[in-house]
Amino acid sequence: MSSDDRIAKAASLLLHSPPGEVDDVFNDIRGIVNDDEALQEQIEPVLAESNMQQFLVVDVPDKEGSKVLLTPYNQVDGGRFHDPNTNTVFSFDHLRRVAFDPEEAAESGEHEELRARLQRSLEQYIEAHFAEGFVSVFEHEGSVVSCLVSNKYSPGNFWNGSWRAVWSYDVAKGQLNGSVKVRVHYFEDGNVQLDTQSDFTSDVSDKEVADAIKKFEAEFQQGVNDGFRQLSEKTFKGLRRALPVTRNRIDWEKIANYKIGGELANAE
Repeated sequence: MSSDDRIAKAASLLLHSPPGEVDDVFNDIRGIVNDDEALQEQIEPVLAESNMQQFLVVDVPDKEGSKVLLTPYNQVDGGRFHDPNTNTVFSFDHLRRVAFDPEEAAESGEHEELRARLQRSLEQYIEAHFAEGFVSVFEHEGSVVSCLVSNKYSPGNFWNGSWRAVWSYDVAKGQLNGSVKVRVHYFEDGNVQLDTQSDFTSDVSDKEVADAIKKFEAEFQQGVNDGFRQLSEKTFKGLRRALPVTRNRIDWEKIANYKIGGELANAE
């Protein structure tokens, strides 16, 4: 198999990487391809798609303390990205994850007042409900799009997770469409993943958008909690008997002692 074929097959793994594990997958791909020069030439478009898919949080160059999400909704011509809060357009090196070449953007969009209001309201929501969350609000093709992400990585304890949401408000129609996705990977002595998503559509006024987002995400969170409770209290218990058919608990310590005694007797 040629180097190009190996890269094409291996690169698709990046797009399915669990949250927080893109670097691990990339390093594994390097070992499979065994051609760093060819890999760097062809992998950047896949890394770009992965970074936008994961809502990567980046520092805006020359704007100290300012950050923005990389998403398909703030990508502009030439693969550059727009931060509406500082009105800056910049390039981004997806391999090294560095933003560069900033310049002032053109005038703000026609729905800037609504966009800025949503940004402020959702920042307060993120601060109140997420330990490590971030939100960016953009204008995109006649809609105001809010992107929320919260990542929690604990590889030392063998788990990583992310919460991502996209909310698109069509100003002309007064319609809010949203999608919330949660992914969790647990990999201690195994490989277990949670991948769940829920969608939402409602007709609301522009003043009701933030409250509708908060309400639906709270209901989604409650649904996830209820699902885990159902697994713990009913589903898992249905997979095996609480007691063996004898209706007596097994004394594993006694069985272990019998085994040790038998081994000693055989040794004599």
